[in-house]
Amino acid sequence: MPYCRRCGTKLDEDAHFCLRCGTPVAVYVPIPALVVPARPARPIRKEPLVIAAVALIAILLATVVVVAIIAAPVDSVNFNQTDQDSHQSINTLNLNVQADNAQVDIITQNIPGQNILIITAASGSRGILDSNKPVTVTFTNETQNNVLTVNTKITEANGFFTNNFQVTCTVYVNPALNLNVNVTTQAGKITLDSEKPAVFQSVNLQANAGNVEVNLQNFTISGNLSLKTSAGSVYYGLSQASVLGNQTVDLQSNTGEVTMNITQTKMMQGTLQVNAETNVGSVNVGLVIDGDVGAKIVSQTGNLGSIHADAQNFSGDQSPIQSDNYPAASNIEINSQTNLGNININAAYQSSSGPSLKN
Repeated sequence: MPYCRRCGTKLDEDAHFCLRCGTPVAVYVPIPALVVPARPARPIRKEPLVIAAVALIAILLATVVVVAIIAAPVDSVNFNQTDQDSHQSINTLNLNVQADNAQVDIITQNIPGQNILIITAASGSRGILDSNKPVTVTFTNETQNNVLTVNTKITEANGFFTNNFQVTCTVYVNPALNLNVNVTTQAGKITLDSEKPAVFQSVNLQANAGNVEVNLQNFTISGNLSLKTSAGSVYYGLSQASVLGNQTVDLQSNTGEVTMNITQTKMMQGTLQVNAETNVGSVNVGLVIDGDVGAKIVSQTGNLGSIHADAQNFSGDQSPIQSDNYPAASNIEINSQTNLGNININAAYQSSSGPSLKN
């Protein structure tokens, strides 16, 4: 209940004046408290380059960790497969080998009771996402009219994280057979060695990336030979061949050296034409002839290459040069060519006592 602010008399709730002294009754209207807005916090300054760099580093670190986990070898892989053929009454072997990434070695060697023996081996380790069987080898052998045709294919699974994985394919062929050898690889080295005398009706060795090497001794050529690689070196070694008819040897590399080392001191039953060519790299000619074997060497280089000849008992001025007995009863004709590189010739005709050529 209100009281008069002057005399203290009690007043009615709705009184406007004091009934005793007439003082007006004061009416109090509450004033709302003043609310002072809070000062907004100062925003953190954003640096786009710094934030982007931090985010990128975080992503890279996370990626490295994930890749390391995936790429880590989970177990080792050892693969071994042997294929062979023992058909009777075979006189000719057609061998076809195709490989993704492998070293393929062809060897002429006597194997009792076998026309051919193929041993494919692989070793390495695989990642968590790699196949449990990183290598697949298929083998077929068919015969018709005393001719054996063997096809083998070496395929690798798509193993991005396979570590130090190596595949080798060793092929032993019966040297008593007439041999037609065809080998192609996407990557890997190809070799052909005649440990025993053999008859080659045809040889075709081709690598997309890798070296191609042939070493043949006391063998017979009754067909053409081709050794080619896109990226790698080519080596052709020949010693005392029997050449039946006029045959051709093609040695070719797109990027890499081409080297031949030929020794022929016994008469051949025809002419051997050797074509050596590389786009980028040197051509090296090693030649020793004697008796009724003559030779002629024609060389051609690009603007940046040169011809170096060290020839005994040859005549001519760098290109062409020919042995003192050329043309002979049997001849070796060599054509060497490079677009970017040198041609190095070391040749000798041993029987003649004529002058030497040195340039």
